Amino acid sequence: MPIRRAVYAAIGLGILAAGGLAAMDAINHHGMTARSTVLLCMVAGLGVFQLYLALLDERRRARRLEASASALQTLTEKLEESLTTLSAVNARLHESEVRYKGLVGAQGDAIFRRSPDSRLTYGNDAFFRLFGLQPEEAIGQPFAPEPHPESRTPIFESFARLRTGPQRTRYDQNVRTAYGWRWISWEDYAVRDASGGLIEIQSVGRDITERKALEEALVEARDRAEAANRAKSGFLAAMSHEIRTPMNGVLGMARLLLETKLLPEQRTYAEAVQQCGENLLSLIDEILDFSRIESGTVEIEPGEINVRAVAEATVELLAPRAHDKGIEITTVIVPDTPTVVRIDGVKVRQVLTNLIGNAVKFTQAGGVRLEVRAIQERDRRMLRFEIHDTGIGVPAAMREDIFREFMQVDSSQARRFEGTGLGLAISKRLVEAMGGTIAMESRDTGGSTFWFSVPAPVLMAALPGEVRKLAGQRVAIVTRNALLRESLAAQIAAAGGEVVPLLPTNDGSQLASRLPHAVLIDAGPGAEIELPAQPVSGCRNIVLLTPAARSKLDHLREMGFATYLVKPVRQTSLVAQIRGAADSETSERPAKVAAGRPGDTAVVKRTERQLHILLAEDNPINAILTRELLQRRGHRVTEVVSGEAAIAALERSRFDILLTDIHMPGMDGIEATQRIRSAELSAGRAPTPIVALTADVLDAGRQACQDAGMDGFLTKPILPAELDRMIARLFPEPVREAAE
Repeated sequence: MPIRRAVYAAIGLGILAAGGLAAMDAINHHGMTARSTVLLCMVAGLGVFQLYLALLDERRRARRLEASASALQTLTEKLEESLTTLSAVNARLHESEVRYKGLVGAQGDAIFRRSPDSRLTYGNDAFFRLFGLQPEEAIGQPFAPEPHPESRTPIFESFARLRTGPQRTRYDQNVRTAYGWRWISWEDYAVRDASGGLIEIQSVGRDITERKALEEALVEARDRAEAANRAKSGFLAAMSHEIRTPMNGVLGMARLLLETKLLPEQRTYAEAVQQCGENLLSLIDEILDFSRIESGTVEIEPGEINVRAVAEATVELLAPRAHDKGIEITTVIVPDTPTVVRIDGVKVRQVLTNLIGNAVKFTQAGGVRLEVRAIQERDRRMLRFEIHDTGIGVPAAMREDIFREFMQVDSSQARRFEGTGLGLAISKRLVEAMGGTIAMESRDTGGSTFWFSVPAPVLMAALPGEVRKLAGQRVAIVTRNALLRESLAAQIAAAGGEVVPLLPTNDGSQLASRLPHAVLIDAGPGAEIELPAQPVSGCRNIVLLTPAARSKLDHLREMGFATYLVKPVRQTSLVAQIRGAADSETSERPAKVAAGRPGDTAVVKRTERQLHILLAEDNPINAILTRELLQRRGHRVTEVVSGEAAIAALERSRFDILLTDIHMPGMDGIEATQRIRSAELSAGRAPTPIVALTADVLDAGRQACQDAGMDGFLTKPILPAELDRMIARLFPEPVREAAE
């Protein structure tokens, strides 16, 4: 700035000098006075100076204008850049809007918005097509489609719910559309302002008419299937009753006939009748079991069971069938197996019966052994049942399909073994229903092992003293059957005993120390006894007999054999006899079949006081059978043939128990029980025990009996042992055993 000002001053002085020179020149030429000359010069200099100042102002103004123009240019460039950016954003927004409108417009679902007063503010093409509306006419107008006359859902009820309720709501409506009555599934969404107030409701509707029709068809099909299933169950119940009723007569009469004096030939024929009847009854039970499983009516009912009791009782039930074939059947409970577990005992017995019965059927020599053990499977305590047999085995090609329905190892026309092929399939379904696993192993040379394991929470562990009861006891086993020898050895070892050879070694010093304390002598699997000529001296001789061979006891005593055990041998009885307990006749419980097997002496339980029993049975054959069973147990029986007669008899006199058939003409046993219970309640009388007698083995029948107020359920043909247990449960009094 100082340099610039100096330059400006020099220019001004130059101008003044030029003015002075001009003035002097004028004086010289015009002869002006010095005073005039000075004034003229001053005036000229001031003029020039003012011109200079004016030039400076213009220059400053020009520079300011240049600065403003530069700033304006910069601002213009920025504005142009902003406009370019805004133009690009606007283009993208327009593109998004076009895409969104295209997507919404192309939707098959009806999409629209309504204001709080139900006026239409927006709708896509699908919405306008669905309801046959024109956008220019419908927008801004209230919208509410016509509901179907049978519709119970209010039209657009979402406003009231969405004002203060959820953000979304869903419902189905049947409304009139441009295509007729259609089912629309609506989803309403609340559009709110910043304060949460309701601005609009957006609705999306989807046509679900076809789905509704399918659902209705499925419901109708389900109803038809349930009706068919009920009809099938009713048919099976009726057929079960109708078929089992005459079978009850056949088996019961055969049982009564076998308890009379018969010629050998007559006994053979009667036994054949009973065997055929039992086979037919088993076939009917398998078909009914499979039907229940197929219909999904099988329920698992866990309860407390004694593992050893269930296993040994099941084997005893099937022992006569094995002994009749000349094979052995045994039970081995592995040490540390729990004593009591929680499991469905009925289903376990059924599976065991199927698998053991199957093993007996396909075994011609040797025998069948049931082993029970506890295993740990991941975090579950399992009970494993293994059925080993020495039968024909299962070919490798059949092992994967053996558990399928109606599948048999030999399905040829000339097959040797009868059956439906349902036993294994039923067992598999039952085991899986209990949460377990079932499988099999077989050898090409013969013999199979079927096993299954089921969850079994332990309620009582194995008793520690059981494994030491035979400690120090040496036992010799004399039998030709390898399976029986192995099973007896396992039972003895489980109780802490030692199995030794019968004959001592050649070293005389070992003779005394190795002499057995007891010798188990097998008399053979059938009724014919095969024994040494005389007992082994110096030790306790225990003969192993089948129930059918107990009639030979006098002959055994004459030979010098005073102690015996009944096969299949229970471990508790085996331990007691080896330790020198009382005679096996008091310690060994008779096999269950002893009460009704052909040729056996029937064991009957008589209560200390006679019971006065009312029997309601319309079938004369069943009435005879039941009356005989009761009278042989010392009870007094009064018979009626209908439910009305049973009610009248109870009104006239007092009875200890009512045994009533379920299916009777007129009033059946269920209705009669309901009326009896109602009368007892009204009169304040103690209820009379009522037990159902029926050939219906379906669960529905049992449930109906329970619902009516009955105290028990006996399935025809009535087994004497089942009748004894029922009476013992209802009248828990001391009993004495008497043989007929």
